Amino acid sequence: MKNSVYMTWAKHHAAARYNLANSGILGCELHDLPLTLYDVELNGPNHEGYAPLKEAIAAKYGVSPESVVTAQGTSMANFLAMATVIERGDEVLIEQPTYEPILAAADYLGAVVTRFSRRFEEGYQIDLDELRRRISSRTRLIVITSPHNPSGVAVDQSVIAEVGALAAEAGARVLVDEAYRDILLDAAPPPGGRLGAHFLSTNSLTKAYGLSGLRCGWILCDPPLAERMRRLNDLFGAVGSMPSDSLSLAAFRHLPQLEERTKKILDPNLELVHQFVKDHADVLECVVPPRSIIVFPRLRNADDSGPLHDLLRQSETSIVPGRFFESPAHFRLGFAVATEDVAVGLKHLSKSLATLMTTS
Repeated sequence: MKNSVYMTWAKHHAAARYNLANSGILGCELHDLPLTLYDVELNGPNHEGYAPLKEAIAAKYGVSPESVVTAQGTSMANFLAMATVIERGDEVLIEQPTYEPILAAADYLGAVVTRFSRRFEEGYQIDLDELRRRISSRTRLIVITSPHNPSGVAVDQSVIAEVGALAAEAGARVLVDEAYRDILLDAAPPPGGRLGAHFLSTNSLTKAYGLSGLRCGWILCDPPLAERMRRLNDLFGAVGSMPSDSLSLAAFRHLPQLEERTKKILDPNLELVHQFVKDHADVLECVVPPRSIIVFPRLRNADDSGPLHDLLRQSETSIVPGRFFESPAHFRLGFAVATEDVAVGLKHLSKSLATLMTTS
């Protein structure tokens, strides 16, 4: 059976009282948005995506509505994008480490997967020389996450442009998973979907806005490719969810308020985590982006973060073991929950690291 081992783990084992395995901003509650019953539609014209929502997404990211394809979250957007542009047996280049469901989707679609490195030692940027060696005339798609999952590091825009040039020369496309892009607020770069006809980008209201329950995701791409995606999407249903899409439209009307909420949650937590990494440099090494909601520390004196995860569970605290990102000595640390919970969780993490040091 083909499945995502990380997603299964995340659904059933990631939650904890002090959840440092969380990968998105603390979920919104009803009082976080000025909603009324008039914002909710039960039925409506949604057979090609809800037009007002597509227009709102297009306006936010500077594209035409014809370039927007809506989907159920970023993961479904990634799957739909890949399923449209590759055939079974096509070569797909995927970064390493990466978000495991991307690998699982490529495997399910029958792609021949080749990897290129995003190394800790290089700040998780893309080595263009290595990518040149990996790409071939058989390559049809290059997949990157920016900001990177699991490290939170954004790819330099000049590097993304070079990746696009390499792809165009080979007759391939570039898919940029931008689920964490909006965390960067005013410093966010242009979305990948605006960089040329061979680019696609995906995003959602989940990671940066705390609206996972709406399942509002999208793909930005060239209009002819977007139309192909809509036709493929016909396999999954005739219409989208009007309650979800109408509430998502309301969310777009109040994005400034949501962005302020995100900033209020994230800013004090960033200070806590940056200081924690400095204070524990004897046991951890970490690439620390200036702004992110995740980091990916590496243990200095251990080759597996599994025991650390198990020890933290005794204090109702969770992290994501690095094995889910093909990097066992690392762990992903999320910190976009309530500041008091982050503070307590980091205290538990400090104590567990000290315990492991004395027992190793």
